[in-house]
Amino acid sequence: MAKIQLTKYLLSSKQIFWVLLSVTISVLPHLPRLPLWFPILLIGVILSRWLTAIKQTKPLPKVIIILITLTAFITIVYFQGFKLNREISVTILAAMTVLKILETNTKRDAWMVVTLCYFVILTRFFYSQDLLLVIYLFLSVLIITHTLFILQHDNKKDFLGKRELKQTLGLLATGLPLAVLFFLFFPRLGSPIWGSPDFFGNGKTGIGDSMSPGSISQLFSDDSTAFRATFKGTIPNNSDLYWRGPVLWDFDGKTWNTNQRQISKKTFIASNDTGTLVSYEVELEPTGQKYLFALDYVKTAPTGSTLKADQQLITENDINQLRHYTALSQFKTYNSNELLSPEDFARLKYLPPSFNPKTKALIQQWQRQVRSPLELIKKILTHFATDEFYYSYSPPLLMGDTVDQFLFETKSGFCEHYASAFTVMMRAAGIPARIVTGYQGGILNEGYLLVKQSDAHAWAEVWIQNKGWLRVDPTSAVSPLRVEQGSQALIRQNSRNWLDNSWSRKLGERYDAIRHNWNKWVREYNATKQKAIFKVIGFDSVNGRAIIIVLGTIILITTLLVLFFLYINRPKRKQSPYDKIQKKFKQLFLKHGLTAEENLGILEFSKKATEYFPQSKNSIQQFTTLYLRLRFSETENKQANLDNRLLKIIIKIKNELRTKDIKE
Repeated sequence: MAKIQLTKYLLSSKQIFWVLLSVTISVLPHLPRLPLWFPILLIGVILSRWLTAIKQTKPLPKVIIILITLTAFITIVYFQGFKLNREISVTILAAMTVLKILETNTKRDAWMVVTLCYFVILTRFFYSQDLLLVIYLFLSVLIITHTLFILQHDNKKDFLGKRELKQTLGLLATGLPLAVLFFLFFPRLGSPIWGSPDFFGNGKTGIGDSMSPGSISQLFSDDSTAFRATFKGTIPNNSDLYWRGPVLWDFDGKTWNTNQRQISKKTFIASNDTGTLVSYEVELEPTGQKYLFALDYVKTAPTGSTLKADQQLITENDINQLRHYTALSQFKTYNSNELLSPEDFARLKYLPPSFNPKTKALIQQWQRQVRSPLELIKKILTHFATDEFYYSYSPPLLMGDTVDQFLFETKSGFCEHYASAFTVMMRAAGIPARIVTGYQGGILNEGYLLVKQSDAHAWAEVWIQNKGWLRVDPTSAVSPLRVEQGSQALIRQNSRNWLDNSWSRKLGERYDAIRHNWNKWVREYNATKQKAIFKVIGFDSVNGRAIIIVLGTIILITTLLVLFFLYINRPKRKQSPYDKIQKKFKQLFLKHGLTAEENLGILEFSKKATEYFPQSKNSIQQFTTLYLRLRFSETENKQANLDNRLLKIIIKIKNELRTKDIKE
């Protein structure tokens, strides 16, 4: 008997398949953040348990399972440290959930593993709440919940479990409105519930704090979103949209780097500082770095950031979650709000002595032909525009004296080639210069400006004595279209690959608009927006009384809806033909005054009917005997003509009762 009861709770191959599927989909979105050995562990455990199920072999001994578990735990601690934090906690939870599969042999173990899958998939929200991830998590919850129903009802013939799928969809459809209402009205904190978002996750790097030939041109094929900007007024011309990021001071002959030991100090902004003011809001995608992007030149630093002397916007922590900020910029020709020290000037003129001798010789020759830095700038730009220079997003590889090779040999390059060459030429003339990296342009996308990684750009700044920094974009001399209409104009002329077409780009922009609205109304739904919703429904403030009333009403309405849903979907017993004949037989007597309950058994009901209608005694007994024989006999031929005999008896009784009524 004990063996029979144990077999009842063992898992079938179908149930094991759904358990393995639930575990796999719950840890799958974590794989990019988990250790490199974790996918091997996952595949090994899944294959081992599945082979055990289909071949009906004995599971691994407990000693082996314990050794594997200890090895995994020690490996996690060795590589991630023993300090309790989010990373190690998620890794341990995912690893223990996967390893639990090895000893999942009964329904109790399976229910525990599948329930853990809810927690594993939930922890993915610690890193991101992007729209695609939310859709994936919803589908994951659907599969995990379906697995619970599969464990409850095992129909081996129906591998998908259509009945269980209907139950799963009904349950989720019932809970979804409740989840939405609680999302809207549950008390929200002024900051994210998980703490400062800057401590979570790793962003996707676009523009970095260094630049070498080819580093920015690689981004030209990347149409992912860098940030979105919403202007409080008219959007400026594309040629004015220089989104300033890292400023590169130091050059080693190949690579430009940011100023790690900046000495200059920002002076006050003079009251007579003129130029058009532009106010806008930026929604920056995670970058994993500390740089914010804003239009040249920044007048006030956004909240939570520092404006350095060279106009770099720096945050305290890495930007690993969506970042919103408001900025104010001023369009002007010269930026004089930076006080440079002698050490700064020396670094801004420095060039490695043994690099690019041809370029230095050319500049020395040109210096004798011009009278001022502005004339030299004009001469260099004219050289780029009139000589056989080409703007290419797949330039040839440069080695050694990269600027010499570019200016005198290849003459083909992307924006970083022209910016680097121009800045080296300025420094060779003894004029302070540096490179600014960031983005240039953007496209209007359903009310906001969309800036993609393919809009990444580099330009130069030259210090003009008694005036300040002058922005010079040498790319505009070679490809005016790039600056005036943006990188997307170049892309429309020349596709980057066979998948690059107007249809795919429009589809990506449409999806970004959906993501923008998702970020605006869901990811950034905060206490301020919740207060506005409370005000719409009649509450001036979000206090304890208002919350209790709203949440209580939600719970009450949801409960009533659930009860109504359960009532209309309650299981209904399907009547067989014999049930219908019996019911027709009973109703015949009840209509003629018999006082008896309809749910009485056929024998008990027939006995009462005989007492009340003695003239139909023979017909009643004949019906009862034939009914019992047809209904319960295993050897009786149950064909339609036999059922007709029952109907004929009912008609006979009906005539007898009608005759009785006439006589009375």
